[in-house]
Amino acid sequence: MFADRIQAGHQLAQRLIDLRGSESVVLGLPRGGVPVAALVAEALELPLDVIVVRKLGLPGQPEVAMGAIGEGGARVLNPTIVSRGWISEQEIEDAERTERRTLEERLAMFREGRPPVDLRGRTAVIVDDGIATGATARVAALVARRLGAGEIVIAAPVIAPGAVEELEDADRLSCVLLPAGFRAVGDYYRDFAPTPDSEVVRLLREASLRPVRRRAEPGDPQDREAAEDVIELAAPLTTADDLEALARRAARSRFICLGEASHGTHEFYAWRAALTKRLIEGDGVRWIGVEGDWPDCFRIDRWVRGHVEQWRDARELLREFDRWPRWMWANTDVADFLDWLHTYNMARPAEERVGFYGLDVYSLWESLEAVIDWLAANAPDDLPGALRAWRCFEPYGEDPQEYAWATRLVPRSCEPDVVALLTSVRERAGLPTPGFEDDESRLDVLQNALVAADAEHYYRVMLRGDRDSWNVRDIHMADTADRLAEHTGPGSKGVIWAHNTHVGDARGTTMGGDGMVNIGQLLRERHGLDDVFLLGFATRRGTVLAARSWGSTETAYRLPGARAGSHEDLLGRTLTGPAVLSFAAATGREWLTRERGHRAVGVVYDPRREAGNYVPTVMGRRYDALIWIPETTALTPLSHEAEPVSPELETEPTGF
Repeated sequence: MFADRIQAGHQLAQRLIDLRGSESVVLGLPRGGVPVAALVAEALELPLDVIVVRKLGLPGQPEVAMGAIGEGGARVLNPTIVSRGWISEQEIEDAERTERRTLEERLAMFREGRPPVDLRGRTAVIVDDGIATGATARVAALVARRLGAGEIVIAAPVIAPGAVEELEDADRLSCVLLPAGFRAVGDYYRDFAPTPDSEVVRLLREASLRPVRRRAEPGDPQDREAAEDVIELAAPLTTADDLEALARRAARSRFICLGEASHGTHEFYAWRAALTKRLIEGDGVRWIGVEGDWPDCFRIDRWVRGHVEQWRDARELLREFDRWPRWMWANTDVADFLDWLHTYNMARPAEERVGFYGLDVYSLWESLEAVIDWLAANAPDDLPGALRAWRCFEPYGEDPQEYAWATRLVPRSCEPDVVALLTSVRERAGLPTPGFEDDESRLDVLQNALVAADAEHYYRVMLRGDRDSWNVRDIHMADTADRLAEHTGPGSKGVIWAHNTHVGDARGTTMGGDGMVNIGQLLRERHGLDDVFLLGFATRRGTVLAARSWGSTETAYRLPGARAGSHEDLLGRTLTGPAVLSFAAATGREWLTRERGHRAVGVVYDPRREAGNYVPTVMGRRYDALIWIPETTALTPLSHEAEPVSPELETEPTGF
């Protein structure tokens, strides 16, 4: 319990201390929210203003809210109440006209002729003394966005748990108390006396006279040195031509790994595709390996190199991806790139065409089916062994979770049958046979057998939730990359598309200390630093496509602003626009050698748990270069996510 709003304001300010001296504005909800907001603004050395919203009452039942309005022309309606009440547009306009007059009168009284604080491009910190339903704060957030705020923080000393969902559009929520047995805001204050209008006017007037200091640059000398490093290393990124120096550096390596800070950001996909095009056209890249399933991607490969279904386009093919999350590959950015790659390939001899392959390990059943189909057509004598492996899995209904739980409870697994199948296929692949009409069919059946073996192992260890499942997956992906390099011949170059947590060397993060490995680390250890190029991506704010829980429908979430002290915070305060930062010959610099948080957003995302998305990272050890995009937008999926046919569990631990 708080003694009063003053004590509550002091405690709330501590929850927001990372905003001190930043380009943020504190907005108090009158009346009781303004005393709390005044304390927050003073403690954080930020400007204070008021944000006023008015309820639109139902005609004849003014106590029932059919919507609300705010300054700047903002209006939000409750469609359920409006439709049930048979409210006409004229009645809504009449109610709005009346409430807008009151709103303007109150704004004039509170501000005493002062102009509103400019919110354009800034973080709006909306403060109340407590939030019971979230309706008022939600409208206030809408108003702030209409007035140009780049990010929205909603903060209150106490918030009812039931109001959290109502506030999910905010970039960040902050409170001191989130009581499970919430009853009313006043129950959490010993003194909860009403705040008079005169007190609101006084607090706003005093705040307007207080000088506000700006955090012009990091105060820590190491931060200033790091900012100078960033400025010196950064080159502007406006068009594809600005990638030329980066492409020349990457092209000196045989394995070119291009990351992404999330699986749902348009700019990461678009710039990665642009760099890949440049490497294909100018430097002879022969294959692309992606964080996707082998069977799905092999169908794309056969199309993109002119072997099958040439009457179709990439969008049609990508819509057939049915494993969650489909938006990772079935989106407009990937479709545009694959259409380009198909056109590029068709203008070249078959032996010079670029392949598109999946590196991942999830496709246990699909890969088993592919192996059985091939053996039935080309090596029927070996079919009984394949069917034994299939029948071992059959009781689990193509559900890997069921298989994983069964092997945990009863230590009998399908591993011997799958290993025997793999041995059989390897032996058959080494013999001349009509079934191998080209090296691609040989590669396909071998890879599917390897996927089946590694997937069986992956699902068996997955439920333990330790590093082993992560390592099984990344070792498989690195092995597949090596296999593709061998398949395409000595000296051939390949590009890998995967998340930063797979691409960036794990030894440059706390993952390495936890015994986890990843693609970037494994390829560097196997081939040396000169033959492996690792590129990361980062952003400060924007929107991202992700899901609230594993297997659920995708949603475009707004990314909260970068956390104080993170790499994204430093880059955002230092650079004014998109940039390429190359670390060649820059070892020993403060920014590249000091550990800071680096944001990683997975396919499952909850902005309210943002702190857990930052991986402690030494940037110079993790990557060879970084692409920085200050503001990003969500991917556009080709279709909305459906419930998965074969449910999957996320790799645990995630590595984030």
